[in-house]
Amino acid sequence: MLRGINTAAAGMMADEQWQQILANNFAQSDTIGYRSETAVIGSFPQVLLSRTGPNAATMQVVSEGTGLVTTVPNLSEGALQQTGQPLDVAIQGSGFFAVQSPGGVLYTRAGHFTLDAQGNLVSPQGYFVLSTAGTRIQAGPGATIGPGGAVTYQGKAAGQIAVYNPTSGQIADAGGGYFQATGAVPVLATPQFAPGYLEGSNVSAPEVLGAMIQVLRHFEAGQQFLNQDATTLDRFIQVAS
Repeated sequence: MLRGINTAAAGMMADEQWQQILANNFAQSDTIGYRSETAVIGSFPQVLLSRTGPNAATMQVVSEGTGLVTTVPNLSEGALQQTGQPLDVAIQGSGFFAVQSPGGVLYTRAGHFTLDAQGNLVSPQGYFVLSTAGTRIQAGPGATIGPGGAVTYQGKAAGQIAVYNPTSGQIADAGGGYFQATGAVPVLATPQFAPGYLEGSNVSAPEVLGAMIQVLRHFEAGQQFLNQDATTLDRFIQVAS
């Protein structure tokens, strides 16, 4: 009975974490360039391995319910939205823009760029957009981004915007529509740009709402099972005493 209670409780905790992920996806459904996250739910041994590392010699084949193993970003494309702004740009196909933040290089699909007071091409947070040379791109008033990702200013090339192509296994959510990456991230040789456009979130609000209802139903089922087991245990204790 105690194992049943633990199993139900573990499942309910996983449902709660899953619901939080879905709620965050829903809240970001209108965020430019946002990538939704998918919860990976596994058995107790899988969760333990994910947190402690593989060690088959000490693992037993038992189950104490399920838990959140990890989250995986959904790298599918969002719909393009035309803005007509000269420094707005979207990536068509795979890849991410790279920006230099105070904490290191971050990756994003949000191409809503502007110029700072020094003429550097920056993200809304003031992070420097990196060129194919790995440096800042400095221009000035009237700068535009061309179909090939080249930034031009007063008829001269100011720099070429780089597009990096990390895999889903390389990147982790860093908040605010940004990702961190581990290991070497390759640069796309021939990325496709859509100047004057921004890419919307790839979240489907109706699908997220449907998933939230399913998770809620699963949580309620676990709650009923937990209550039944607790009632049975209480009766057993009363009889035994």
